[in-house]
Amino acid sequence: MKNFLTNKCFITAAFLLMTNVLPAQNNYKYSVDLTKVDNDQLTVKLVTPVIGQNEIHFYLPKIVPGTYMNSNYGKYVHDLQAFDKSGKPLPVSKYGDNGWTIRNANKLYSLVYKVEDTWDSDIKNRVYSMCGTNIEAGKNFVLNTPGVFGYFEGMKKNKFQLSFLKPTGFYAATGLKPVTSNASIDVFNCDNADHLYDSPIMYSLPDTASVKVGNSDVLVAVYSPRKMATAKFIASNLRRLLLGAKDYLGGKLPVDKYAFIFYFNGEQKKMEESGAWEHAYSSFYSLDEEPEKESIAHWVDISAHEFFHIVTPLTISSREVKEFNFNETNLSKHLWLYEGSTEYYSQNMQAWAGIKTPEAFLESLSQKINYSRSYMNDSLSFTKMSKGAADKYADQYGNVYMKGALISACVDLQLLKLSNAQYGLRQLKHDLGIKYGKDRYFEDDSLFNEIAALSYPEIRAFFNDYVEGGTPIPYEKYFAMAGVSYVPKETYKDFSLGGLQLKPNDEGNVKIGIKDMNDFGRKLGYQESDEMISINDSMVNNNNIDRRIKELFSHAMEGDILTVKVKRKNAAAELEMKILSAPIAKVDKQRLHVLRFMENPTAEQLRIRNAWLNNHTATFKTEAVAADVNSLDGITKALYDVISGPAGPRDWNRFRSLFHPEAYMGAVTEKGEFRKFSPAQYIQGNAPFFMQHAFYEKEIGRKVNEFGNIAQVFTAYEYEAALTPPEHKKGINSVELIKENGRWYIMSISWDEERTGQQIPAIYLKQ
Repeated sequence: MKNFLTNKCFITAAFLLMTNVLPAQNNYKYSVDLTKVDNDQLTVKLVTPVIGQNEIHFYLPKIVPGTYMNSNYGKYVHDLQAFDKSGKPLPVSKYGDNGWTIRNANKLYSLVYKVEDTWDSDIKNRVYSMCGTNIEAGKNFVLNTPGVFGYFEGMKKNKFQLSFLKPTGFYAATGLKPVTSNASIDVFNCDNADHLYDSPIMYSLPDTASVKVGNSDVLVAVYSPRKMATAKFIASNLRRLLLGAKDYLGGKLPVDKYAFIFYFNGEQKKMEESGAWEHAYSSFYSLDEEPEKESIAHWVDISAHEFFHIVTPLTISSREVKEFNFNETNLSKHLWLYEGSTEYYSQNMQAWAGIKTPEAFLESLSQKINYSRSYMNDSLSFTKMSKGAADKYADQYGNVYMKGALISACVDLQLLKLSNAQYGLRQLKHDLGIKYGKDRYFEDDSLFNEIAALSYPEIRAFFNDYVEGGTPIPYEKYFAMAGVSYVPKETYKDFSLGGLQLKPNDEGNVKIGIKDMNDFGRKLGYQESDEMISINDSMVNNNNIDRRIKELFSHAMEGDILTVKVKRKNAAAELEMKILSAPIAKVDKQRLHVLRFMENPTAEQLRIRNAWLNNHTATFKTEAVAADVNSLDGITKALYDVISGPAGPRDWNRFRSLFHPEAYMGAVTEKGEFRKFSPAQYIQGNAPFFMQHAFYEKEIGRKVNEFGNIAQVFTAYEYEAALTPPEHKKGINSVELIKENGRWYIMSISWDEERTGQQIPAIYLKQ
């Protein structure tokens, strides 16, 4: 009891500092003292919400969004105790791997438990390192929140307050905004359990840099114990990525604040895997510590993928994601959208923005086809695999980054073909984002029909055959739409290190397999299980071997001497150094699943390719021009101007910028029926017509009613369409507008035309 009273006093003292931070409501109030680490464990203390029942379950998550595996964070919690307000213990019993049953819960006041980190635990349970926790007293704390904080059954919607006592000089790198922060304490508020588990925090001595990109403040925080990576260098390289992403997403990043949180492992045992975990306002990276200049391209690729998750699934997703069940495995069918399209975005955007060459983009897609068809089940329904990715089809999960990205590429190309290069996957996801947004979800079974309704009916057959069905995608058909040839197999001559299998050993060094060794490898004299140390005196390991080989062959010439140092066991089973040497020669190699630009694409193929890779000036931006939206006169004139012109593309970016996200359009037919559609559907339906026909519409009269921040403009029009014979008609557009954030938005447009017995009244023909 003595220890508990000490703990209780600490809770009281800590929360005295927070009495004005979060109103006295039915909230979780957590506190953690990072200055006290006992046996590589932290003590977590919770002043609980009021419990109205006699018995309740307390949980740490079994599974969290974006991981697609069962993490079972409850296994890392020890000695959980429950107390009433006077400090008297309440009965607690374990409930499965991740839960505890608390009785007499209507008297519950506080919980106290210890939690160990997942990174160096002896517990037989796998948690991805980027989703795990790290406790290094006085050095670093990685607090992926599902590994630290729990919730009560039926109370995930309650607010959470987190208080941390921190070591001197430590800084909290997170996407959360502190409500209190000083030299010794940080306090953060979270809206609910979803927000809590979406918010990683890393504590260490600060190495940070900031980047301003349009409307967004971007933080880069780094922990690199050997100082091989710095926030300043990473931020300078991410800046170009973020500027490209801003334009790719329509001229504005969808978050006001974002944090890239990098942990570089330079002291601990090598992790089983490295990688990153996405969140709505941040992403956390667990990576091996390497020289930053050698590794930055890889880090940027990973960062691009994680950043684009702010679109899918963090904005656009199904009920399974938006109402995530942390303690039951219930995944969505649509990993092609969440992971696949995100991976595709990360590569396509870099080509689109000029960060990577188009050829490098094609090479990345080629590698995905090769991996998907060589190592994965290409005939397995992708929706079925997605539902079972955490269990039944866990061995196929890697295909979401391969075939999932290829599905997205083919959808993009087919949409561009159907729309005459006017509407692709970016525009589709933009429209899905407007329809669903962060606070709404789609039903898993309805998504493909929703996409067909938003875009083109023909796209439904693609999903039926190649995503729901198990038919392998005919890549030659879809990539040809952009003038790209698909070659299943070809032979060529190139340099080789010897036709080796290069595999990491337990220390992360390169172990050699000689099963497929070629003549050059035999000349060098490799043996099975040699450990490669250096190539031409450049040290190699599993993390840099690919770069070393690429650097070597980028300037090699036939006849140059290649020297490879290896460690090899001698007759006494002792490792000794061997030096292998031979003149470099080119050998026959085979390439599988090659994508290559056609030399003489058709005009249609070139138009689609240009839209696909941004080789033209009409980018997809939605930022409005001030002159268009600062006045009713300006927005009315812009509306007519943007759809008028000779046959050819319209500036649909300008068109979109005039409308509120909730806007709709509609027309009255000759039968008196009203047809309603979105601005996106207007573009989809009319862009092909405008590409083929000149169309000019002008205002011939206007009547305006305005009050405060609302207005209605009755604007009479006449148009001419270059049909055979030419079409000439008049009518009235009824435009409803609102003024928001200092500019006008169109909320709706409805129109009707003159016809027999229905002429435009003279009052609407006055300018």
